[in-house]
Amino acid sequence: MTAWLAARRAEGLPVLLIGTDEQGDVDCFDADLTRPVLLLVGNEATGLASAWRERCDLTVRIPMTGAAGSLNAASAATAVLYEIARQRRLASR
Repeated sequence: MTAWLAARRAEGLPVLLIGTDEQGDVDCFDADLTRPVLLLVGNEATGLASAWRERCDLTVRIPMTGAAGSLNAASAATAVLYEIARQRRLASR
């Protein structure tokens, strides 16, 4: 995957490598997700491996209230992909 990402960037495609993490840099709603994104989602037990986290341009968190600290991987991916689609829909207006 890193070779693919490097090749796309060399071609001029500004792909942003984003990882999900409950301790992420910013809430996913506050990140600019309108440009091309390659989304990394870790597993429910340990999240992203540190090697992947270090490669990320940005890590995003899904703001949550209550006792739960994280979502399962499918739910986390769904939430962030929805936010990507929402931002792109608004940007195209």
